[in-house]
Amino acid sequence: MDAKYAELIAGFSLLRGFTAQGAGRIVERGEVKSYASGDIPIREGEAPEFVLLVLQGTMEVLVEREGDTLVLTEVGPGAILGELAVVCGVQRSASVRARAAVVALQWGATGFRKILLRYPLLSERIFRESLRMLVEKERALIESLAPARKNAQPVD
Repeated sequence: MDAKYAELIAGFSLLRGFTAQGAGRIVERGEVKSYASGDIPIREGEAPEFVLLVLQGTMEVLVEREGDTLVLTEVGPGAILGELAVVCGVQRSASVRARAAVVALQWGATGFRKILLRYPLLSERIFRESLRMLVEKERALIESLAPARKNAQPVD
């Protein structure tokens, strides 16, 4: 089974340039997990004990505020989830829910850090993607606040 997933992840942009054998070493450092629709493997506010790499299916990244569930994004195969909380040692900032049946590779926090140290090219790609998403979120936040400032009435 690991060989099947090694070939699969070798095709992900995150692991571009890895051979199936090299990708196999990455798979061996984790555990393949299956999630049913609606399962929530990562919960906002929890301690960061692992990172997920989506192998098959779609996951939703969401937060709950004032009784409403806000889906921030949907991700599919090749997406890595929970990496920043593990690297920064902070609580989860969002939850992750399986939209349908999902298969993911799960690395424990310590194992993930070892992968980052062992594979600098992979580390660079993970950090680049994570930081790109943070910059996009910051821009979206700024854009959402800008119209509110224009419409605000001056206080006398």
